Amino acid sequence: MNKQEGFRLAEYDETIREVLDGGGAFRIYPRGISMLPLLREGVDSVLLEKPDGAPKKGDILFYRRDDGSYVLHRVIRAGESLVMCGDAQLRPETGIGQRHIIGRVCRIYRGDRELSMRGVRYRSYCLLWRSFFIRRVYFRLRRLGSGR
Repeated sequence: MNKQEGFRLAEYDETIREVLDGGGAFRIYPRGISMLPLLREGVDSVLLEKPDGAPKKGDILFYRRDDGSYVLHRVIRAGESLVMCGDAQLRPETGIGQRHIIGRVCRIYRGDRELSMRGVRYRSYCLLWRSFFIRRVYFRLRRLGSGR
């Protein structure tokens, strides 16, 4: 049986919020492909903390949509209302407010190894990946490479 079978994040929502509100951190293992190529399901995990101040462009936030789904996406435009987008997506999501935000990613792990979010490689990735043109080129090349 898959260890995530039957697991519902909503069952842990209150616990996650309590830990973060109390100044602690909570590690989650993202599922899905929306944050590729940065975060890979079954390989990577992230450590969440309570945001200290207003979210900034480039932050990766964990939030709950009005429909109840949980999402881990990057801020592409900050302000009173946030514009969010997964790294593997081309359509931004608008209208995300402070009430939706649960936590901010403060650390990324590839297996047990921490990836530096302050290092040149990560910062370069973030800078390049902000461009939707770069994303489109990347996805097109991947499709050509896989023969689709």
